[in-house]
Amino acid sequence: MDSEKLEIVDNSNLYGNTYLLTIKQSESISNASPGQFVMLFPSESYEPLLGRPMSIHRINNSEKTFSVLYHTIGRGTLMISKMKKSDCIKIIGPLGSPIPYNRKADNFLLIAGGIGVAPLVWFADELISSKKNVVLLIGARDKKNLFPLKKLQEEIEVEVMTDDGSEGEKGFVTDKIIDYKDWADEICLCGPEVMFESANKIINAFDNQVPAYALFEKEMACGLGICYGCAIKDKNNKARLICTKGPTFSLPEMYG
Repeated sequence: MDSEKLEIVDNSNLYGNTYLLTIKQSESISNASPGQFVMLFPSESYEPLLGRPMSIHRINNSEKTFSVLYHTIGRGTLMISKMKKSDCIKIIGPLGSPIPYNRKADNFLLIAGGIGVAPLVWFADELISSKKNVVLLIGARDKKNLFPLKKLQEEIEVEVMTDDGSEGEKGFVTDKIIDYKDWADEICLCGPEVMFESANKIINAFDNQVPAYALFEKEMACGLGICYGCAIKDKNNKARLICTKGPTFSLPEMYG
């Protein structure tokens, strides 16, 4: 897949150390689906050399833009955060596979840990537009690092958990899963892998089997399945590439 240079429409600090980068669409991006991602390149030079994989946060077809939600955690993301309106940024994408959900299901439980909220917002938007019922559980370290709830569609039912109790309830976002064991038709998560393992144990204890998927995040060099830098092991110790076979995998196939 070829790279493209696209114009930045806006790049602003949204909350904490998290930024919202809005970019003009290309034809390829306009055909993307929730769960897919792009590789963003912080520089035209070879320093840094590699792109940064980031989930597509939202697509706005009426304005012909798409957005990426990202933390500033290192040199590459810091460089991206300093880019301005009208600058051009090199991207490759869309990459990965869309979230494989059952379109006949009605009730969807989405669980976001930290920056894992990034791809789930667009997925929630799509579900709401398809007249589905959506509950979004959001976990964050504290109020300062919580995604602004006003940015969500009002039809989405939201519950918040923070580590310190500064917003919502105190605890882990997985603590709330059990409350929806008789409601959820499907479950989709994004966040740290330790959250996936915890959620899998809880969901496996449900009386009824509920399909559950997780969007994995990992550093990668190419995003095209060449470098194997994003390989993860499933329950059978088989390597799965996040960039080509994911980023979404079913919890049972990963953890049993």
